[in-house]
Amino acid sequence: MRHKTSKKLFTYWNNLRGDRFAPDRREIEPSDIRDILGDTFILEIDRHFRTISFRLAGTRLCNIHGRELKGVGFLGLWDEIDNLAIFEAVKQVYNNGKACTIS
Repeated sequence: MRHKTSKKLFTYWNNLRGDRFAPDRREIEPSDIRDILGDTFILEIDRHFRTISFRLAGTRLCNIHGRELKGVGFLGLWDEIDNLAIFEAVKQVYNNGKACTIS
């Protein structure tokens, strides 16, 4: 939560969800966060296949990686040595619905 973009996104998310675990998809209005959409991504977790992949990735993220990221495995973008820490962070966010930091 060090970046202005992350703070803005989490403030928006928390305001929408209130006391719930997450807001309803229909409540999210992309125009409300248009200035940070290029830096935003949504992950999809498939418990059956035990995969974490990009469901949506903003244009700036795709440009940095030189390709479209939709459907790409998230953990594949990290060094093998960092995969466990990244996986644990994603699991914590998924299970608790709260931001976390990786040390």
